[in-house]
Amino acid sequence: METDRNVANAAKPAFNQALFAPVMNHKALDFFNTFAATLAPHPELDRFLSFARSYVGSGKALRALGVSIGNFIAGGEDIGHSEPAMNLGAALELYQSSALVHDDFIDNAATRRGIPSVHVQAAREIDEAVAGPVAILVGDLLLSLNHLATEHSLKDLDAKTAHRISSYMAQITAEVAWGQYLDVLTEKHPLSDPEALRRYVYDVIALKSGHYSVMRPLVLGALLQDPNPQFIETLEKIGRAWGVAFQMRDDEIGVFGDESVTGKPTGSDIREGKRTILITMALSRTNGADRVFLEDALGNQHLSEKELARVVEAIESSGARLEHEKAIANLAEEGRKYMRELKLDEEREAALAQFGKVLLNREF
Repeated sequence: METDRNVANAAKPAFNQALFAPVMNHKALDFFNTFAATLAPHPELDRFLSFARSYVGSGKALRALGVSIGNFIAGGEDIGHSEPAMNLGAALELYQSSALVHDDFIDNAATRRGIPSVHVQAAREIDEAVAGPVAILVGDLLLSLNHLATEHSLKDLDAKTAHRISSYMAQITAEVAWGQYLDVLTEKHPLSDPEALRRYVYDVIALKSGHYSVMRPLVLGALLQDPNPQFIETLEKIGRAWGVAFQMRDDEIGVFGDESVTGKPTGSDIREGKRTILITMALSRTNGADRVFLEDALGNQHLSEKELARVVEAIESSGARLEHEKAIANLAEEGRKYMRELKLDEEREAALAQFGKVLLNREF
């Protein structure tokens, strides 16, 4: 731990996420607008594009940051100075927009980043009957833009590198679809055996969120430099540990976070019936009336604010939140352990360590 602190303090921060995110959001939005200008005029086109545009250009851009850091630690240019890495990051952020549109529809989430979800917008502006189909089609449009932006990012690369990157991007999008399928099934998983459920949930979030949010972006960026297989294997171990911890932090924020900060209704995961590691820990630590109440609350769309507050209190008082925090800390340390195996120079190790802190020390 002392070594990590010394590394982090030895050099100035490698990046400023508060400045990096707007740059990436602007780049993704620029690409979206350039594409939109190529479409043939139609009376309905502006509304269709407005649905899609509402999800572009406003995120934290952590996946894009992961791409730039992966490129940097593998021997590439400084963070924010590699055009291929920045363009590839924009492509990944466009895919993130696609995944969120679909995810919000699947979860029946009302808002995203403080604005109505696409299916909610469509229900209000057109008709509730077409809300689902519109969300699917908008998500598909954004997925297509990911393909186009990926090709754009590869235009100046040699054929071998371009093929490696293009194939890996396709693997990312396919893996998220598979993980999302398993996540949908998870919501029907019985609550009677919390320990078995926890193991199942861990595997699902590693596949759906952990890989995609952290591991895959880091590797995607590193592949721009064609590092040796051992480097990639170690980077995967770092990203997998931090990726699961990232999702666990996200789940904790969903229960205990401030809606005005997160842009998403607090407790929505409970009303949606999401099986999370935090929930499995709470179920393991409660019994009797509290256990029955938690099980009944999970997936109850009509849960009142008072009942939701009781759920939050039950999770806190059971000690599940503390256990959850310790698990996140253990995964963070696991990632740092593998990070040291990369034997990076001081500047690159500091950048990767800083990325880990940005991922896990957050409120939204």
